[in-house]
Amino acid sequence: MTRPVDTTSVTDSNGDVSNTYNTANGTGLAVRNKINDIFTALRTLSADTGDPSGAKNVVAFQPHIDTSTNELKICTAVTGTGVSATGTFTVIGDITQTNLGLLPKAGGTLTGVLTGIAGTKTAPSLNFGDAGTGLYKKATNQLGLVANQAEIAFLDQDGLTINNQKEIRFSEPTSAATNNAVQYVGIKAPSALDANLTLTLPNSNPAVAGYALISTDTSGTLSWGVAGGATGGGSNQVFWENDQTITTSYAITNNKNAGSFGPITISSGVEVTVGSGETWTVV
Repeated sequence: MTRPVDTTSVTDSNGDVSNTYNTANGTGLAVRNKINDIFTALRTLSADTGDPSGAKNVVAFQPHIDTSTNELKICTAVTGTGVSATGTFTVIGDITQTNLGLLPKAGGTLTGVLTGIAGTKTAPSLNFGDAGTGLYKKATNQLGLVANQAEIAFLDQDGLTINNQKEIRFSEPTSAATNNAVQYVGIKAPSALDANLTLTLPNSNPAVAGYALISTDTSGTLSWGVAGGATGGGSNQVFWENDQTITTSYAITNNKNAGSFGPITISSGVEVTVGSGETWTVV
């Protein structure tokens, strides 16, 4: 056995006959056996099934190995007195694993799930170099991206949302021509929206060159169309098509002229405003 035991059941000065690190008075052989038990316990860190107990066998900061779990533990608190005393043991690691199963500071590979706290915008749970840049749990199933202690975007089951009119930027490569400066093309939301707007891209390239993205329905579905008109046979851009009914009021842009192919019907309650410096021609 590895924990010290009074094999001769000699009662010590406190009246205890439990396993202790004290050597009670007894015959030379009994004392020798008890001292050997103590040395064995020290050499094996009191290895045994479960956690040690008993007033003389549990002290604060006492290490031991629980052979039922292969865990190295250390006593962080002792409650109770006498033979009923018990210790609170904190797990340090698994003795069967390299580095006690702990991830080294230099890095390594996790084999289990890594769970962190939710965090906040001002104190993200995972930060990179400073406390105000990182990731945090925005809400259930939402992961927030923080920079300068402000949420700039978040991910959820619906996709990636960029906050507060921030841009998605497509940058050019650095070069001597740009003096190593990087220019970019940015796309961002308008400053105000009446409702959510989703634009759906076409699923292929245009058949020929000279096409532009146009909206083909009221749901924001985009398709390839000829900029400025329809085509005839092949790719000849010789036709302009317009609707025959105006259903929404419209004002000709200042200092611009407009043209339409008639006949044109203006719906009831709808107005077309032509300013004093503009012309609308219907042919």
